Amino acid sequence: MLRFGLALFLCCAALHAQAAGNDLGACLDPSTTLLAGGDVSDKELAAGQSACAHLKQTTQDDKLLLRINAASSTLATEAQRRGKH
Repeated sequence: MLRFGLALFLCCAALHAQAAGNDLGACLDPSTTLLAGGDVSDKELAAGQSACAHLKQTTQDDKLLLRINAASSTLATEAQRRGKH
């Protein structure tokens, strides 16, 4: 029974980490593309802003929070440039 409980816990932890990784990619990837001079769709921009907002509320790592804040700022600037707040 203990093994089953441990396996269930590890499975849930892995799924949570994967979800956080997806949010991180959705936040950082469009920002990186914009900074490299590329273009992102309105949908990617909105998803990136949403992911960054969620990560700001849930991230406790200071170094990661700096990256998230920088990406969020880049995405906000682009949204403002496009006239989408």
